Amino acid sequence: MGNNIEKDFDEKAFVKGAYQALIDRGVITEDMLSPSTVTDEMLDAFEREYEVKLPSLLRVYLQTYCHNIDGLYAPVPGDDLIDQDEDTMRQIMLMEIDEINELSQEELPYVELYLCEMFPIPQKDPLKVFREAIEGFRETADCMGEDGLSAEDVKQFIPFADWMSAGPLCIDTSISKADITCGDGGTWQVCWFDHEEFHWKQKGVEYVNDEGIVIGDKKMADFRCFLRLYFYGIYDKNYEVQSEEDGEEIPDKSTWCSVARF
Repeated sequence: MGNNIEKDFDEKAFVKGAYQALIDRGVITEDMLSPSTVTDEMLDAFEREYEVKLPSLLRVYLQTYCHNIDGLYAPVPGDDLIDQDEDTMRQIMLMEIDEINELSQEELPYVELYLCEMFPIPQKDPLKVFREAIEGFRETADCMGEDGLSAEDVKQFIPFADWMSAGPLCIDTSISKADITCGDGGTWQVCWFDHEEFHWKQKGVEYVNDEGIVIGDKKMADFRCFLRLYFYGIYDKNYEVQSEEDGEEIPDKSTWCSVARF
């Protein structure tokens, strides 16, 4: 398996642990969560309607808790993610937090607080925001007529959050989990589309490869990496050390979360 993640990986325990980590880190409080109202029938209907296969970890995530979280900050390796750095992605994918915390600052990436706008999962109509996101993303592709693209060319993508309020983070379901490797950004599933880019084939954007396949701007290997960064906070200690070295005050993590009102 290219990513070397254990075959007996417990997705339910991982997702519950991710939410518990948010609580333990002081980013959210337990009363912000309630049991998920998302059923298998809802997810099956979603898959049929949009002709897409939801990754199993995303299904578990949707069926674990309902919440109104719509914004999370976390320490994220900015330039290293942009440059698809192999060593950084290996840390994000494979290393335990204790192992990361034992690395020297020279071995760690420079991290910054990056906002990710989450999709709330309310108790009533819990998939509403996900439906709006996938429909909006496909409508955007339909506007790429000059690039010869349409909604049909992006049916493999599932938006699950908004990166820096600047465009959707998506899971590319055409990429098999077994094919993911740290050192090949082309095998990564999580990609980004800047909503200010109106031509996905123009030089410097290159959201479409030479074969005419939409690939987006690769950011992370998979959804598990996203949860490790934003929920588990794997670079929290690194960020605290950086802040102290830079003479900056360490922020109150309770300010790293915002909630939507329904």
